[in-house]
Amino acid sequence: MTAFSSTVRAEVTPVPLTLTHYDAETLTLHNALHRSRQPLTFGWHGRSASLYLMPEAAEVTADMTVTVCLGNEQLALSASWRTFDHLSEHPDRRRSMEDVDAELAAMWLEAVWLAWLEPLEATLGVDIRVQPAHPQGRPANPIHITLAFELDGEVHPLRVGLTTSTAKQLLPLFDRYFPTQLVMASGVMVMLNLTAGAQTLTLGEWRSLRPGDVVMLESFATSDDPNGATLNVGDRFSVGVSLSADSVCLKGPLTSLTSSQASNPPFENLMSEPPVDNPNLDDLPVRLTCEMGKLEMSLGELRALGEGSVLPMQRRPEQAVDLIVNGRCMGHGRLVMIGDSIGVQIERLALDEGHAGDE
Repeated sequence: MTAFSSTVRAEVTPVPLTLTHYDAETLTLHNALHRSRQPLTFGWHGRSASLYLMPEAAEVTADMTVTVCLGNEQLALSASWRTFDHLSEHPDRRRSMEDVDAELAAMWLEAVWLAWLEPLEATLGVDIRVQPAHPQGRPANPIHITLAFELDGEVHPLRVGLTTSTAKQLLPLFDRYFPTQLVMASGVMVMLNLTAGAQTLTLGEWRSLRPGDVVMLESFATSDDPNGATLNVGDRFSVGVSLSADSVCLKGPLTSLTSSQASNPPFENLMSEPPVDNPNLDDLPVRLTCEMGKLEMSLGELRALGEGSVLPMQRRPEQAVDLIVNGRCMGHGRLVMIGDSIGVQIERLALDEGHAGDE
């Protein structure tokens, strides 16, 4: 038995998205505060403690909120009772923060934090006070950061609410005590292009080519290494390699490419030329690159490469190469020797389609 679903026509109302809102004017400041940062480590009543940045969306139990006044500026600290109990530890304390009124809790925190607040006052040139948070005193459009106070292996999150002006005032201190750390992004994948040679032609010369024609190449081979080629990384970096039957061996570290070495010709030079009534587009330069294959690897693997590293090849050197014109595959060819130099013999072209198939 086969069941068929019926189609019912009805008015459909789009459901509005509920998205987190960020003020465009404060987005740069928000991103500056949320960079990957090193933790701040310090001693806390004979034990090792640390403060570090957590994801903004990390869950924080806001049992208690206090306002820290920095002169005319202010910030709000929200956390659980347990977090504030750890942040207010002192041998003379007898009760939990949950068991005292808000005024006394703020006074106690200011007294316990005095060793931190006094140097901060001297740096900022303002008086700092800790006060109970007013129920209606939430700052407009606050910037939020979430910090973790870690003690004895336990993580206690707290949320910091900042006005834009307060965040700008505190950002230099944040950079000093929580310095940014480089994120290696080792899992990002990059493409390496194995290139045998290249040549700059005019558009007219490229359009005139037919299968069987041979183009002389600016080869990466040398008298010392007749099997020389290059690995290109995003038209920004390259490294010389030596070819074997099924692999390539790196001859050094990655180096930066100059603009004249990149695959695309320097069209910016043409922008300064005066306009003409009937431009001859056949005079436009195009860059022909003979590509022997591609290699995909992670940034972590790429950083680990050095002189002597060996990578597999997708195809043997004597097999067909891709003809890359201004970054697009527009044909196939085969490497040939022209005296002591290297060239490419055209086998297949796709001048109009922008690709040559078999990709």
